[in-house]
Amino acid sequence: MDDVVEYQRRVMEKIKTLERLRVALDFIESLEKKEEWEATLEVLKDKETMENIKAADEAWEARRMEEFMP
Repeated sequence: MDDVVEYQRRVMEKIKTLERLRVALDFIESLEKKEEWEATLEVLKDKETMENIKAADEAWEARRMEEFMP
């Protein structure tokens, strides 16, 4: 019976550890998403970059593929 209690205790410790790891992973993933959004906003705020993107979209839609060749 003592073995069962010890196993239960160890299992609960592992579950707590896994829960802490899950919380840490969630936090890290939220930081990654925040960083991605900040980078996106930086691009969106840059007028020259947005003009270049718009020009590239227009060239692509017009099938001017030579504009994409080095």
